[in-house]
Amino acid sequence: MKEPIRNIKIKNCDVTILGTAHVSKASVEAVRKLSEELNPDTYCVELCDNRLKSMDDPDIWRKQDIFKVFKERRMYLLLSSLILSSFQKKLGNDEINPGDEMREAIRLAKENQAKLVPIDRDVQLTLKRSWGSVSFFSKLFLISALISSLIVKEEVTPEKIEEMKSDDALKDIFTNLPSRFDEVKNVIIDERDIYLAQKIRENSENSKKLLAVIGAGHLEGVMKAIESDHDLTPLEVIPKQTFSQKYSWLILPAVVLSLMAFTFYKSGQAAGTELVLNWILFKGALAALGAIIALAHPLSILLAFVTAPIGNFNPIIKPGWIAALCESWLRKPLVEDFENIAKDSEHFLGYWKNRVIRIFLVLLLPQIGSSLGTFLVTLKGIKGLL
Repeated sequence: MKEPIRNIKIKNCDVTILGTAHVSKASVEAVRKLSEELNPDTYCVELCDNRLKSMDDPDIWRKQDIFKVFKERRMYLLLSSLILSSFQKKLGNDEINPGDEMREAIRLAKENQAKLVPIDRDVQLTLKRSWGSVSFFSKLFLISALISSLIVKEEVTPEKIEEMKSDDALKDIFTNLPSRFDEVKNVIIDERDIYLAQKIRENSENSKKLLAVIGAGHLEGVMKAIESDHDLTPLEVIPKQTFSQKYSWLILPAVVLSLMAFTFYKSGQAAGTELVLNWILFKGALAALGAIIALAHPLSILLAFVTAPIGNFNPIIKPGWIAALCESWLRKPLVEDFENIAKDSEHFLGYWKNRVIRIFLVLLLPQIGSSLGTFLVTLKGIKGLL
């Protein structure tokens, strides 16, 4: 068996930990063989409760009211889930579904009437902890990296899938990222290594034979952490924002209002009024242009135009968010849109054809247009004063 396996004795329990690639047929077969050989009374899988439910109900996102998703601001969770699923489907080359080795472990646990335990931290908590650990520009970098994974097409050979089972494969990804993303690596990899290890330890107490199925990239980290007990409470808390993080959104409005006030004071009412009108027209027009490029509904385009000039002065009213909320209400995606995300994302026109992807275009492009308008008008105002 080529799959990396580690064995450890925890008190009276024989623990076997299998490292897998989430798109490997061999990994599915390894789960099946180990189950037959060991006959474990406990199966641990690298899933959280929510992801375990989605395994039992693969249509969970299709059943979601996408308007409610955007209203509750869970769009980034949906986006990351869709991107990861789409990316892994491409790796699977339509021959295997992402996470099939986890599904096999779930099936065998039920078939053998064994205990089934999801041992990973809640995905939303992990995303919130990692998202809160990076700056605004780092967030843009991460979003662009995620989206580029959809655009770039690469032939994935069986040899490359086998490489994914290398103990250091997942760590190598983060090694190549700039040092400013060390905290993201810590949250997504290191913290979860500890979390997985502790959950395995806890579930070994009432078990004689335990089989844990986890991604190969976590294997060595889990083996290091499993030697001792860990308090998971600090890893289940969303860090509070610092004072500067909480009120950083006020900086730009303060700069803009000061610029407008100083223009009125120094250059007179005509120049000040012109700057305000430029602010409204530039930001509104460029946000609306972004919505037009996304082929948004006319009402979504209008809302992008109206909300863009006031978006900088209100952390809730953002042109992209409002336009996407409207779009998700007026043009709800069909079941086939969710089914075809991976396929549609492989070609340029598919981004506009697929309603799910297009809603995210409506979210992003007006925001980009509005930000460009802010830059242009601020630059013009400063030049006018100078």
